[in-house]
Amino acid sequence: MEGTTLKDNKDAGRYELIADGEVVGFAQYRMSGDTVTITHTEIDPAHEGKGYGSALAKQTLDRLKANRQSLIPACPFIAGYVGKHREYADLVAS
Repeated sequence: MEGTTLKDNKDAGRYELIADGEVVGFAQYRMSGDTVTITHTEIDPAHEGKGYGSALAKQTLDRLKANRQSLIPACPFIAGYVGKHREYADLVAS
């Protein structure tokens, strides 16, 4: 989504979606080697229904792919997104 950026807030263990200088959503994660477990995603209620959830998922998964990391989609939203966007299926750890 145009006008958004993804920030890795390592101290908080989450990828944050930034729009207009503010955090509009995040994907909480745990790292284990090169495997990232996404445990929870959340969009600020004031920003729901604007496509930020999909932007957060896409940008997070694109980052994992670029970093050659594997994914454990423990979050139902991320699991559902991967199910609908098969181009990310190869990220899922076996």
